[in-house]
Amino acid sequence: MKTNHLLIAILLACFTFSISVMSCKSEKKDAIPALLARDKQLGTAEEQANIKSVYDKAIAAVKKNPDDLQQYVNLATVFVAEGRVTGNSSYYGNAAMEMLNKVIDSKTANKDIVFQALNIKSAVELNMHQFKDALATAKQGVAISNYNAGIFGALVDANVEMGNYDDAVKDCDSMMNIKPDLRAYSRASYLRQIYGQNAGAIEAMKMAVDAGLPGNESTEWARTTLGDLYLNFGNLDSASLMYRSSLVYRPDYPFALIGLARVEKAKKNYDGAIDQTKKAIKVLSEVAFVGLLGDLYELKGDAAKAKETQIDVIRLLGEAQKSEEKDALVKHNVSREMATANLNAGNLDEALKFAKTDLEMRPNNIDANELAAWIYYVKGDYAGAKTHADKMLATNSKNPITMYKAGAIYVAAGDMERGQKLMGEATTMNPYIDARIVSAAKQPVAMNKQ
Repeated sequence: MKTNHLLIAILLACFTFSISVMSCKSEKKDAIPALLARDKQLGTAEEQANIKSVYDKAIAAVKKNPDDLQQYVNLATVFVAEGRVTGNSSYYGNAAMEMLNKVIDSKTANKDIVFQALNIKSAVELNMHQFKDALATAKQGVAISNYNAGIFGALVDANVEMGNYDDAVKDCDSMMNIKPDLRAYSRASYLRQIYGQNAGAIEAMKMAVDAGLPGNESTEWARTTLGDLYLNFGNLDSASLMYRSSLVYRPDYPFALIGLARVEKAKKNYDGAIDQTKKAIKVLSEVAFVGLLGDLYELKGDAAKAKETQIDVIRLLGEAQKSEEKDALVKHNVSREMATANLNAGNLDEALKFAKTDLEMRPNNIDANELAAWIYYVKGDYAGAKTHADKMLATNSKNPITMYKAGAIYVAAGDMERGQKLMGEATTMNPYIDARIVSAAKQPVAMNKQ
């Protein structure tokens, strides 16, 4: 479908560029993967210069001594950092894995270098949503050394994604005991939110921000995540302050821009939200950002642009998957993204198919169950929705959106008292629940009142 959205074209160009680069890579399997030229300024000049310096030094060292395994670890670290800044996770994820496998497959007796490689490999697998593999890799790492906070961070993340929440708490405690820093505090915050400790989640994320250096990507990620917490609990002013502060420390930080877009969305200022979303996409072509753009067009009442954008998201996700080499060392698992995109586009059978694929890998994950529950609900299968609603509330999460959706499902399934209580609590915590969710909840309520 031809699209008249410049921003969608930008995103497509990003994927096309990745395809051409990976094709070049496949022709030179023995070459060290290149750092791709950036077509725009991302992050700070100092960070970019540091990445380039580490890369150049490692390349020079490998030329002198191809058996210097530390240099392959250094290169993998560079690729992970560059992938995080640019959003080109497919190319840089595979570049990192290529370097890491040289270390892991070397059969070296140096356990420290192998540990470093496993630690980074687990991070790559997490970023590519290969959660089961990431958990296995992190366990290999901790078997070598259980005195490293980073490997426990990988265990926390992998166990959360797999729905092993009690294990994640234990791993987070270990991480805190080893090194209470930004990484540990941010994970503690997320776990507190999962278990319904909203005030504690905010407090821990404040500690994460305070533990970081203002302007660093990790610090501004924590600051914008704190903003997301405020936004999720209906505190628009505090959320906006966090996003704007982040933009002072790190101009054009895309996650701060998209945070401001969501604030405007909550205020029902959809034109302002669309403008902010477009700014974010110009900086970083995230599929989730384009998905938000489609949501905003729908909320604004522009059905044609909404549908066009939603269809483009599905197409781009599909093209990104097709662009991955058949023998890629790690592939991006986009089951959740495809389920969400198809749900937004109204392709409910396709959405459910992808949601089930996601659930097969992590049946106890509350987010995976929430997505499946909502798809069943929109399809009108309230019994199926209720089954997953029970699971999405298993940790006693006090996320207002989760509670509101669960409430709507329980009402539709006939449990009016429980459902209305949940919906009431949700709107008390956050009066800015997405209008599309509220609208979807009204019809079953009306039917049950007849």
